Amino acid sequence: MSMSLRKRMILLALLPVTLVASLLTAVFLWHSIDNLQQTMRTRGNAISRQMATAAEYGIFSGQRASLSALTESAILIDSDVRGAAIVDAQGAIMARSGELHTSAWPAPGRIEGHRLGRDVLLFVEPVLRSSLPVDDIYAGAEAFQAPASKVVGHVVVELSLSDVSRESERLAGIGLLVALIGSLLGGWLAQRIARGVTRPLLEASEVVERIGHGDLAARMGTTSAGALQSLAAGINAMAERVGMTHEELHARVEEATHDLLLEKEAAEHATIAKSHFLAAASHDLRQPLHALGLFVSRLAESKAAKGEPRLVAHIQLAVDSLQNLLDAILDVSRLDEGKVIPQISSFPMASLFDGLARDLSLLAEHKGLQLRVRPTRIRVHSDQRIVERILLNLVGNALRYTRTGGVLVACRRWHDVARIEIWDTGEGIPERARATIFEEYVQLGNPERDQAKGLGLGLAICRRLAALLSAPLGLRSRSGWGSVFWIELPLAEDAEPPAVQPVGFPRSQPATDQTKIFGTVLVVESDALVRTGMEQAILSWGGRVLLAANREEALRCCRESPLLPNLAICNTLLSGNVSGIELGEDLQRNFGPMGILLVSAAVDVETHAAARRAGFPLLREPVPPGRLRAALQQLLSESL
Repeated sequence: MSMSLRKRMILLALLPVTLVASLLTAVFLWHSIDNLQQTMRTRGNAISRQMATAAEYGIFSGQRASLSALTESAILIDSDVRGAAIVDAQGAIMARSGELHTSAWPAPGRIEGHRLGRDVLLFVEPVLRSSLPVDDIYAGAEAFQAPASKVVGHVVVELSLSDVSRESERLAGIGLLVALIGSLLGGWLAQRIARGVTRPLLEASEVVERIGHGDLAARMGTTSAGALQSLAAGINAMAERVGMTHEELHARVEEATHDLLLEKEAAEHATIAKSHFLAAASHDLRQPLHALGLFVSRLAESKAAKGEPRLVAHIQLAVDSLQNLLDAILDVSRLDEGKVIPQISSFPMASLFDGLARDLSLLAEHKGLQLRVRPTRIRVHSDQRIVERILLNLVGNALRYTRTGGVLVACRRWHDVARIEIWDTGEGIPERARATIFEEYVQLGNPERDQAKGLGLGLAICRRLAALLSAPLGLRSRSGWGSVFWIELPLAEDAEPPAVQPVGFPRSQPATDQTKIFGTVLVVESDALVRTGMEQAILSWGGRVLLAANREEALRCCRESPLLPNLAICNTLLSGNVSGIELGEDLQRNFGPMGILLVSAAVDVETHAAARRAGFPLLREPVPPGRLRAALQQLLSESL
C-alpha cells in the first residue's frame, strides 16, 4: 500500500512533464518533416518546370537526342531524382532516364508531388507551345491579344524520398531521446518530491496494513508534527480497541461457522433421505397400486359390481387420483435430481397429435367439449416422449378448466421453429397469476384443494420438461375469453429419416371394450399381490394363466405345463437380483418364439435402453388395466 501511494505521487508529478515533452517533440517532428517534404516538393516543381521550358522545341521538332540529354541532366543535377521522362501529347514516351513507375502514372495533367508508394513523389508539368497571330502585329495596342497556348507534351519527374525518410527517422530518434531525457528528469524530481511529502502518510498506511493482517501490536510513532500527531494517536487507539475485541469476534465466528456446518450437513442428510424415500416409494407404492388397479378392474366386470356400480366407480376414481398424485410427485423429484436425460431425434408432430386425440377425446366428450386437433406435416427435432408428456399436461389442463366451448391444438412454422399452441375457451388467467401459474401446487379457483380439479403439478412439470429441452414455454390469456399455451421446438431437416417409435403400446382402451384375449400367459412376478391381481384380470379377459415368483419357477412351469405359454409378463427386477430382460431371453432361447412383455415400477433411462436393445416392450407400473389388455391382445395376436 505504501509503494502504491508513492507511485501515485510520482505518476501525478510525472504525467504533466511527460505530456508536455511528448507534445513538444511531436510538434517539432511534424514541423521538421513537413519542411523536408515541402522542400522536396519545391525542388520537384522547379525541376519539372525548367525541363518543360527547355523541352518545348525538342518535342516540336522531334529531336529525341536533345530530349534524352535533358532527362539525363535532370538526374545529374539532383541526386534525389530517380527518373525523368518526356511524353508527347499522345502519351508516347519520347525520352526517359532512370527508374520510372510508368504503370502507376495517373492521367496526364499538372501534378505537384503525388505519392507513388512509400518513397516516390511524382511531378508532371505540361509543355506548352505559344504562338502569335502575325497578321495583327501592326494593328496597334488596341488589337493586341494574349498569345495562344497549346499542350504539346508533358515532363514527368520522379523524386526519391529515401533521404527524406532517413532524415525523418533521425529527427524522430532525436525527438524521442529528448522526450525520454525530459521524462527521466521529471521522474527524478517527482520521486524527490513524493519521498518528502508521503513519508509520514506511508508510515501510517503501513501500520494500518499490519493491523489488517493481524499484527495488533503495530503502533505509529508520536513524534510527528502537526495534524499527524492526532492521526497517529487515533490509529494507536484503534489498534488497542481491535486487539480487545479480536478474541471475542474470533470466538463468535468459530461458533457461527460450526452452526452453519451442522445445518449444511443436516440439509444434505435431509436431501439424501428424501431421495432414498422417493426411490423406495417409486417401487413400494407402485406395486400395490398396480395390484389394486387390477383388482378394481376385475371387480368392475364381476356380478357384484352390477349391484353397486357407483361404489365401484368411486373406487376406480380414488385409484386413478392416487396414481396421478404418485406419478406427479415422482416426476417432479426425478426432474429436480437431473435423472431425466432427453433422447433427441426427429419425428412428425402428426403422430403425437393422433395420440392426443385418441387419449383425451373421451375426457372432452364427458365434459361436453369439442377437442379439435388440426392436421400438420411438420417434423421437429426433440425428445418425442418428453414432448408428448408436455402436450398431455397442457391439453388435459385446458379441458379440465374449460366449461363450455372446446380446445384447439395446432402446430405451425414460426420463423425458424415449430410453434405448438393449445387454445381453450375457458375463463382465462388473471394477469396477477401468470407469474406463478407454473409453480408447484398453484391452482386457480380451487381453494378447497379438490383433486378432481387437478393437483397443481401439471404446469410445474411442463416448465421443468421444457427447460430440459431448452424449449421456450409461455402463455397468452385474456380474462373471460380463454388462454393460449405455446411451446417452441426446433424444426427437423426433411432429409432426416423418421424417428423410431418409443417402446410401448397405445393408451388405454375405453372400459366398454369387452374384446377377449386368447392364449396362455406366464406371469413372473415376485410380489404375490401383483401376481394375484394379474391372474384375476387375465382370467376375466378369457386367457389362461401360469404363475411364477422367480426364474426357477418360470422355467419349471414352461417345462411341466402341457400348454407352452404364448406370452410371458416379466418384472424387470425379480428376486435374487435376476433381470426380467435376461429371463425373457432365456425363455425364448429354451422354448422357441414367445412374446415377452416387461413391467417395472422404476423405469429409468438404462432400463429403457436395455429393453429396446432386446426388442421387448416395456410398461411402467401401475399399468392401467385397459392398456395392459390392449398390450396382451396385440402380442398374443402376433404369437398365435
